[in-house]
Amino acid sequence: MPLADHSQQLNVGVDFYLNSFISFSEVDETISIMGCVLLNWTDPALQWDFLSFDNLYVIVIDPSDIWTPQMFLANVVDDMEPIGHGVTFYSTLVYTGEVYYSPGGIMKAKCPTNVAKFPFDTQECNLFFFNWGIVKSKLTLSALSNQAKLDWYTPNSDWTLLEYSTFVEPYNDYSRFNVNIKIKRQPLYYAVMMILPTLLFALLNPLVFVIPVESGERVSLAMTILLSYAIFLTLVSAAIPTSSNPMCVLLAVMITIISLSGLIVASVIVISKYHFAETTVEFNSPLKRLAKWRLKKKRNVVLPMDGHKKQIDGIDVKITGSNTGAIHRAGIAYHSRAPV
Repeated sequence: MPLADHSQQLNVGVDFYLNSFISFSEVDETISIMGCVLLNWTDPALQWDFLSFDNLYVIVIDPSDIWTPQMFLANVVDDMEPIGHGVTFYSTLVYTGEVYYSPGGIMKAKCPTNVAKFPFDTQECNLFFFNWGIVKSKLTLSALSNQAKLDWYTPNSDWTLLEYSTFVEPYNDYSRFNVNIKIKRQPLYYAVMMILPTLLFALLNPLVFVIPVESGERVSLAMTILLSYAIFLTLVSAAIPTSSNPMCVLLAVMITIISLSGLIVASVIVISKYHFAETTVEFNSPLKRLAKWRLKKKRNVVLPMDGHKKQIDGIDVKITGSNTGAIHRAGIAYHSRAPV
């Protein structure tokens, strides 16, 4: 280590340059960025008198000729190698002994995700850098600024960069440099291609009951909506994050809508069957009891007339599938005239 007194600590200044945001995977919980780490320290052995060398203040040399700190990404997804491994990043030396070294490359790190509010979600990722093998009693890191540098940054079309703070903290006897990145998804594409069709299907489902039963189109329309939404879910399933903890709210809404669509198809089939029934013999007991209870409890009005009660009790004999709607409308008209 470049120290005149090895009983002291070596202080290395660290800064981060964020060049571009490559990708973010919700399934793998990874983030890929292009960036570089600027390292700055003082080596007493590399000082010189610039007057003795024709006013030579700065020189650029190969980093293999001097000591350089090996920075590692702690939460890396791929092989754990020093930043800039396999590529030569030249070092800049100042006559005072200051050394500037900027290794970089594509960095793929682990990033826990939360897609509950997809596609209006915001993700926060952390990159942890440290010098492996040298504890903080020998080498300490210090942040040169509290934010990453965006001098070479290229914006991403799918994500908006909200925060890019940097700081240093001690961690497990090491000095760790943290880069906090917060990004927000651009929701326009998902809103047009997924949310609007889902709302349209949700509005079409109850309109099935507006069509008269006599037309015979209720079942066909309900089946068409159900099959159309099933095909739509097949097409958009690849764009929805497949995460269970937490589950996407939009996906839960889609599952609810297709479940309701299936129940509507079943109910339309049952209604059509009993509408065209000739006698009440074909009605099962639960449906009869439901019809009686609905007529008695409509609008929470208790029927005061015994004669009307007898008419309701005799519904088993008088009601048929074809005149169910007429009896129901007559009951509603009666309640509207009954005194409160």
